[in-house]
Amino acid sequence: MSRISSVLVCLALVFAVAGQALADGRRSDEHSQFADAFWTYLDGKYDKWEVVPQAPAAVPTPLVAATGKTYANPTALKNLKDPSYGSIFVTEYRKGDELIGLAACYRAKEGIDSKQNDWYWLYYLPTGETVKTSADKAAFDKPGYVTFEDDGRLWVFELTNPNLADFLTIGELTKQVIRPGVGPSGMTLKSDEMETILGYVAAKPGFLTAIEDGRVWVLREGSDAAKEFAAAGEPAKQVIRPGVGPMGTTLKSDDAATIAAYRYEKPGFHASVDGDGRVWVFAADGDAWQEFCDKGEPAAHVTKIGVGPNRETLKTRDAGVIEDYLVAQPGYVTKIIDGRLWVMRADSSDLKEFAANNDLAKHVTRIGAGPMGMTIKSPDAETIDYYMRNFR
Repeated sequence: MSRISSVLVCLALVFAVAGQALADGRRSDEHSQFADAFWTYLDGKYDKWEVVPQAPAAVPTPLVAATGKTYANPTALKNLKDPSYGSIFVTEYRKGDELIGLAACYRAKEGIDSKQNDWYWLYYLPTGETVKTSADKAAFDKPGYVTFEDDGRLWVFELTNPNLADFLTIGELTKQVIRPGVGPSGMTLKSDEMETILGYVAAKPGFLTAIEDGRVWVLREGSDAAKEFAAAGEPAKQVIRPGVGPMGTTLKSDDAATIAAYRYEKPGFHASVDGDGRVWVFAADGDAWQEFCDKGEPAAHVTKIGVGPNRETLKTRDAGVIEDYLVAQPGYVTKIIDGRLWVMRADSSDLKEFAANNDLAKHVTRIGAGPMGMTIKSPDAETIDYYMRNFR
């Protein structure tokens, strides 16, 4: 069996055992073995491949704040617009002349990971140590950042952080910054510098965020303003909102609507603030948001006064959406069934069973202890305790 065939078999095992206990909190033994085997396959080989301008837009890659040089294997070169199975892209990331990391993206075989069109990526240090992969179980990771839980505290690093190698080796840093209670679920955050912590807290899917003199720029990902900012810095037109950002920071953007969306959007929900300061919320997977964008406020709608994150009035078109919005939190999967709230970590091994049955054979129930006085159910008491910190 060829080396790449052996690697492919190992990758299939990664997804087959995805629900099993993890060896190091992020990935199973089989997953770690695959990452090591894939590096062994790539090392000394990928830099002989042809250089391409970049990986195709359809190829999912980690967010890395550095310049990159991308190589494509012969299979990928056959059709760069729609790479076939067996295609591999490797991007070297550098700061100046220093190689700081590599991302490898592999389209393995049909059915490996339908959510990413069967692409799988890994981010390595130059020494070959695996930092992060697309199949890791890490509920609190964000694009561009990797996290490690340690006794209820959360270490956070940018993927380009030069101290990552030391941390992965010894699990600690001599120099560290600690900020109690500012992380997800009120967790204490730890890192090597304050700007990393602020950058992590500010990062949000769908937005370009940047820290500048302690202020946070927020721009819609892919917008003209975001492209202008990346190319030339501050846009000529800007809106400033002092003290409303993460950790009490000032937010800056190209318009007020972007700031409002940044403040109030949650995973699975869109949000908009009207002229009277009321927050409209809509499920991302329904048609109400598009209707709102096209036609404005719906004539028939639901209003709940003073229930928002900062006691704002919330409005929406359909019943039940506000409740679903209020219980949604980054890092968790939430679902209200018969007035009871189910809560699971986004990396929970119980998600597959719950998706099939809307129930778990083994679970913990706390009557009236959830948000809005709801009964809350979860695989374990610890998940409930951490989740409820979001509501204190």
